[in-house]
Amino acid sequence: MAIIKAFNGVRYSKSNITNEICPPYDVISAEEKKKLKAKSKYNMVQLELSDPKGKRNKYAQANVLFKEWLAKNVLLQDAKPALYFYEQAFVDHGKKMVRRGFFAALKIENPHGGAVKAHEKTLSKPKADRLSLLKAVKANLSPIFLLFNDDKKKIVNLCKNISKKKPVSVATDKEKTAHKLWVIDDEKIIKEVESSLKNKKTFIADGHHRYETSWNYLQYIKGKDKNFSDKKEYGYVLAYLCPMEDPGISIWPTHRVIEAPKSLEENIEKYFNVLPQKDFNKLQKAKVQPILLFKDGKYRTLVIKNEALLKKAMPKNCSAFRNLGVSILHNIDRKSVV
Repeated sequence: MAIIKAFNGVRYSKSNITNEICPPYDVISAEEKKKLKAKSKYNMVQLELSDPKGKRNKYAQANVLFKEWLAKNVLLQDAKPALYFYEQAFVDHGKKMVRRGFFAALKIENPHGGAVKAHEKTLSKPKADRLSLLKAVKANLSPIFLLFNDDKKKIVNLCKNISKKKPVSVATDKEKTAHKLWVIDDEKIIKEVESSLKNKKTFIADGHHRYETSWNYLQYIKGKDKNFSDKKEYGYVLAYLCPMEDPGISIWPTHRVIEAPKSLEENIEKYFNVLPQKDFNKLQKAKVQPILLFKDGKYRTLVIKNEALLKKAMPKNCSAFRNLGVSILHNIDRKSVV
């Protein structure tokens, strides 16, 4: 079960923080970093992607800045534990959308088991980078993004009601997304939310590297602290939780560009029925997802000939995993099924 709790959050003291926010660290280019730094000397990019200064490396410099900002009241820490409700209003493919959820402290579990479900492979370099930053600053500077089932829409409705109140912070980013934040320290609401997630599984939508880093940091502290307890603050990670039933959830497919293996055409002929491009849309709701392939200036819809091949290629995975187009791409299109 997912264990969450309220926490004493650190946030900007000013209300309009348009010039202080930044996108997730892993999508910020060198050029965008310059622009963000020019907007405000207190832009969060100064901590997320700090620059070395003098004898201090970038991680030590992030720690110095973090402490300075707290001392100058640029950042403040709330006196009472709270949940932080959050809203994003944006336009998605021409449609106005509003997504709501909340920030909480989430109990860290082994990434390979438990109530927090991951679905991405991670890379060692980004994890080492984020671990060095966490060791230096000793704070989560950005959250992981989790989804959970709220079939009775209890949290959906709570978020909607809270959104009618005046937020403590607002911002608008370069994509014209409007951000709002509410600090809720009402003990009754906190208990209600904590109770709602007690028997829930949560699914990582974004932040796999950050989540694994939080686990690695916990193991690092365990090896150093004689009074170690995973109930202490380092046993939790900053998480943004959003109900799957929220009307602002928007999921679009990704496009993979691959170097075609020599056996690609042979595998297509052997394992797939090839259909016209127009058949792709009507087949998307089929039990086994189709693949739309673009190669040599032509589109083709690929449909697996025999479902038994999927079990043979991915014997350790469940059918829901095996039936995904991306799983088929990586395990059959690009490989020979022996």
